[in-house]
Amino acid sequence: MTRRRRLRIQERVTCRDFADFLLSYADGELAQAERVAFDAHLAICPDCMRYLAQYLDTIAAAPDAFDDECLADVPDDLVRAIVASRPGTTG
Repeated sequence: MTRRRRLRIQERVTCRDFADFLLSYADGELAQAERVAFDAHLAICPDCMRYLAQYLDTIAAAPDAFDDECLADVPDDLVRAIVASRPGTTG
């Protein structure tokens, strides 16, 4: 069950509404009428369009954050330098 408040479609979608419903929009969980209202807002709001693009890029990149292959490319001396610079660590 999705935990979200219902959007009153008779109101114009605001940037705040878009931010509040971004996850539901991206996941395709909005009702058709809600989706149409959000699409209409995106058509006239470059800021929300940019926000949506950044959000979708972040979601697409998230799996790479846990990719052990990416970590293997980090030089050992860089890892040691980072660890040594943390407060409370001894080198």
